[in-house]
Amino acid sequence: MTAPAHHWTIVRDGVDKTRLLEQRILEGALDPAVRDIACRLVQSAPQGAHLERLERLHRFVRDSPSYQREAVELFQPARLTLEQGGDCDDLTILLGSLGWALRYPFAVEPVGDPLDPRHYSLSLGWPEADDPIGDARTNWVNTEAAAAVAFGESSQAAARRRAVL
Repeated sequence: MTAPAHHWTIVRDGVDKTRLLEQRILEGALDPAVRDIACRLVQSAPQGAHLERLERLHRFVRDSPSYQREAVELFQPARLTLEQGGDCDDLTILLGSLGWALRYPFAVEPVGDPLDPRHYSLSLGWPEADDPIGDARTNWVNTEAAAAVAFGESSQAAARRRAVL
């Protein structure tokens, strides 16, 4: 029996980590299982109801795969997060993959020091685009998937709000 092949990536800093998350999102969007889930989540939403469609993707990732702390940072594929849950960067990868599977642009957002982020979040854009970074027509919405944050609310705003409550 042959041991499974592993793909290791050395991450030197937050810039490398952000690029790796972006790459994992692009890879996840190509996974037929991820695309199937994305399509099912938005199938009853009208074609032009972009915010409704994006909110459904956000709600699914925020509420469904369980948040799991990792002893070692893994940057796991979107499909694995669907099956096993994951931490903030894994949920970011999953949400971005679901969005990009439907051709919604994405922007990975490091929170804190860009060279050593303490958290990752994601913005999704609309309307659909041919480029994952969007274009001149792209509108953006915050989507924090690793905490009970409302659609459109940034993780920083939610932290300030919770501190006040």
